Amino acid sequence: MSEKCFHCDLDIPKNINFELSIFNQNQRFCCMGCFSVAEMICENGLQDFYSYRTDKSKTFPTILPQEFSEFEELDSPEVLKSIVRDDDSSDAQWVELGIEGITCAACGWLIKKKVNQLNSVKEIQVNITSRRAQIKLEKGAELSPILKEIRKLGYHAFPFKEEELERTLLQENKDYIKRLIVSGIAMMQVMMFAIGFYIGEYQDISQSHGQFLHWISGVVATPVVFYAAYPFIKSAWYGIKHFHFGMNFPVSIAILSGYFASLWSLVSNHNVYYFDSVVMFTFFLLLGRFVEHRVRLKSLLKQQSFNRLLPLSATRKNDDASVSIIPVNEIKKNDLIIVHAGCVVPVDGLLIDKHAELNESIITGEFLPVTKNKGDMIYSGATNHTASITIKTTTDPQNSRIQHLVKLENQSESISAQQNSSADKVANWFVITLLLLCFLTAFYWWQVDPERIFPIVLSLLVVSCPCALSLAMPTAIAACITQLTEKGLMVRNKESLLKLAKVTDVFFDKTGTLTTGKMSLVSSACYDDSGMERTHQIAASLESISSHPIAEVFKKFDSRLLDVSEHQEVIAQGVSGKIGDSKYHIGKYGFAIDNSQYENIKKVKSQPSDVLEVQVYLSNEEKIIGIFSLADELNEAAVKAVSLLAEQTINVHVLSGDSKEACDCVAESIGVSSVFFAMSPEQKLNTIASLKNNHRVSMMVGDGVNDIGAFNEADVSITMGSASLLSQTHSDAVLVSRDLKVIPDSILLSKKLSRIIKQNLGWAIMYNISAIPFAAAGFVPAWLAAIGMASSSLVVVFNALRLRY
Repeated sequence: MSEKCFHCDLDIPKNINFELSIFNQNQRFCCMGCFSVAEMICENGLQDFYSYRTDKSKTFPTILPQEFSEFEELDSPEVLKSIVRDDDSSDAQWVELGIEGITCAACGWLIKKKVNQLNSVKEIQVNITSRRAQIKLEKGAELSPILKEIRKLGYHAFPFKEEELERTLLQENKDYIKRLIVSGIAMMQVMMFAIGFYIGEYQDISQSHGQFLHWISGVVATPVVFYAAYPFIKSAWYGIKHFHFGMNFPVSIAILSGYFASLWSLVSNHNVYYFDSVVMFTFFLLLGRFVEHRVRLKSLLKQQSFNRLLPLSATRKNDDASVSIIPVNEIKKNDLIIVHAGCVVPVDGLLIDKHAELNESIITGEFLPVTKNKGDMIYSGATNHTASITIKTTTDPQNSRIQHLVKLENQSESISAQQNSSADKVANWFVITLLLLCFLTAFYWWQVDPERIFPIVLSLLVVSCPCALSLAMPTAIAACITQLTEKGLMVRNKESLLKLAKVTDVFFDKTGTLTTGKMSLVSSACYDDSGMERTHQIAASLESISSHPIAEVFKKFDSRLLDVSEHQEVIAQGVSGKIGDSKYHIGKYGFAIDNSQYENIKKVKSQPSDVLEVQVYLSNEEKIIGIFSLADELNEAAVKAVSLLAEQTINVHVLSGDSKEACDCVAESIGVSSVFFAMSPEQKLNTIASLKNNHRVSMMVGDGVNDIGAFNEADVSITMGSASLLSQTHSDAVLVSRDLKVIPDSILLSKKLSRIIKQNLGWAIMYNISAIPFAAAGFVPAWLAAIGMASSSLVVVFNALRLRY
């Protein structure tokens, strides 16, 4: 037998003598490439790589000069600008790389150790699951040295693109559908042949006809085993190579053993066939995996929509005063960008004009516009509610504030070489125990009746196949997600479903959550002989040119608009215009009432009667004509939702950045006594954190980016459907329907989910415990074991479907 290379495990050719002392032993290598990599690893004190690895490394690749040239092209400032992003808190930058060739945790450990030794690298995080790396570099550092070092280790690194991940998952989705179609059609056909054979046995079916049905079943089952079941077999094979036995291992043994045992029966004229069983549990296993994959795919596609937060093009004012339309990614620092009325600001910058009014709800979560003065900072993502404004950019789009927030979501977590999930450990020990039991059973029957070893061991494998265990939780969660989706709650993080059942305290933001976030007319008062209809008509005509949220209320008046001349909108004050021979003003008190000689000045109220109301005044040059009281509408479902939560003995709190008066008013309206007002984002986070320290389980319901800290701190977080996409990506679920009654309903459903999962796991464990002894004793034939296995899976699936009703 040829000697194997210590690094890559390939055969060492004759007359090749590359040796190196590792762990006080001379190790041999197949080529200069492997020897060079091993020597580099040892010289840098990284010998532990060979202790951590669970698989031999790939052969050292020959790096061609053109590859180095391609790496160096990435160092171009224009290219780097589209790849790296600045760090928020230091003079550094981050780059995200995809890495091909990672096979185990040791690979991630080696890459991390080696790249960390480069002077330009401050930090590196490697995620071996997603095969991605986040690297923190010094400002202005080149990327090519990092790519070259990774390439020298035998891996291929490249700037990561989210589109590639989306493309990969979509392709996986298509593959799952194809495999489901193949296994589903095959299951129907094979079961039809099996039923024909079983019925035929009672009617003395001829041996030739019986053999024919079995041969046809074998032909139909073949693509199921080698195509539809390929993901299970492939995963089991890699697990064996890495000395890890997961759930796919006994599944693959059962599928392959059942298939090849059936083929052996065909050629040896035995009468033991498992084609129907093989096809059946392959289909059910694929169905469970497909549901899991769809959840991940939908989550990714939702995150992808964040790239559409900002416009694709912008209007730039050139040095010669001309304007040009350019792609947003071509905007540079100190450019003059024109933002038209109703448009989204594409990049951070300083306001050049005297005044502006913008809606920053995407950042703050508050729906009322914010007034900006000349020289104030305007952030990307804000919507311009006034006439066209000009800003002087302070950065490029890639480094704007909104992009920083979006990219925070994409940072991967560092995974150490020895991290393993508890689920993997349980699965590993379950399979090892099962294999040991099979070995002991085979040894016993070898002593008693050697001819019965194979059918009994196969029955044991089939009857104890962890199909029901593997379906117990995914099917229940999938059914729960479907039910919540129909209610209008889109679940992003399925792990939060089980936490819902344990919630003890629910925190509601006020604006946009307990209220609708939209202004409505509460009351109108007319102080003119022309009547209320005429007053509404004048107000609607004046407000018709404004894009302010308050103006939208007046635009809903069912009035024929009047001709207005000398139309003018004053930022953050109101609108004026001339109708006929009279000049009218509508807006704030100080804007509309600027004449102390108004004859009815003492009759009007200068303050709203309710803390939630906003007063809008309409006047002409002589007197006040009308007063309109507007208010943020209360969410109609809020009162009922609070009542239902109270029935479940769950504490409800109002957690808002608004004033005490406004918060108390809303809290009193919905029946809540616990109120936290004037809270900054940091204070919201600390409030929830202090609750968790008392061993209580919290839920945060809000709609603003200023709630992101609270979302991350809470055990469960829900955003409203009207919230910005940025807020939604930091929450566990999105309430699209705006019906707050769904929240108490979801908690009840979560409790039901917990019960059903326990029932499913209990049934699966009870089935295995009761069936395995009978199978090991030889009382369960393989066909009955397959029926038992399939039946246990069906029980789990149908029990999970109870969540739908």
